[in-house]
Formats: sequence, structure tokens, C-alpha cells
Amino acid sequence: MGEDSKFYIIREEILSEVLKKTLKVKELIESGEVKTVNDAVKKVGMSRSAFYKYRDYVFPFSKFSKGKIITLSLLLEHSPGVLSAILDIIAALRGNVITINQSMPSMGIAGVSLSIDTQYMEISIETLLNNIESQKGVRKVEILGE
Repeated sequence: MGEDSKFYIIREEILSEVLKKTLKVKELIESGEVKTVNDAVKKVGMSRSAFYKYRDYVFPFSKFSKGKIITLSLLLEHSPGVLSAILDIIAALRGNVITINQSMPSMGIAGVSLSIDTQYMEISIETLLNNIESQKGVRKVEILGE
């Protein structure tokens, strides 16, 4: 990749099947579930040549966010304890909240921006987002940047 390369964050659901399978192969190898590229590509149903074509160009977001500060945008119901429960989740997963900005609630919904240091987290950013999204009162969670 040259110095002029640009990077993008793209939601998984719009990725082509070959890119999803490339990520899965990398995950299988990294986790130790399979020993070789050949075993991994057979397991996900793709060719080795396709894997080698894309492997250096597609990465999970967590590869680049580990140990960095990420900023999340949340839409939360204006109910007691919703933000507190999210902060408890972040703390339990060893994330360190750096900033919290909350807007005034409008029609029962408040916008919240959180900056989180992920340096000591032992789980992926995807898992963190899933844990937050599953909380009662959370309407939307997005990554604004890192």
C-alpha cells in the first residue's frame, strides 16, 4: 500500500461474500482453530488465490482500534440509569471513559458522545458495541472515529 492509500470503515452487511470469507479465514488462522491457510479456505468455501488476493486489504476494525481512543455516538432513551449502565459495561470490560458529552433530551431521546481509551480492553470493539446495543434504552450506537 502506498502513502496515498485511504482507509474506510464499512459496515459488514455491504461487504461482498469474498471479503467476508477472507476475514473469516484470517480469524480462523489467528484463533488457532485451523493450522493452515489451506484448511481455513476449505472450511469457509473459497479459493486460496482469492484469499491471497484480498488478505492484505481487508481487516477487522478491532485490529486498528485496539489500544486507541475511539469515539462513539449513542442515541439513548431519557430514562434513569441508561447511561450509567453503559458506563458500567465499559468499566467492566476495562475500557477507560475519557469524555462524555450529552445533549438535552428531545422527545425522550438524548444524544451522547463517549470517548473511550481501549488500551486495556481484552475484548474486541465489536463485542463492546454489541454489549452496549443490547442494553435497555439504547436506540443507536455508531463509531464516530478513532
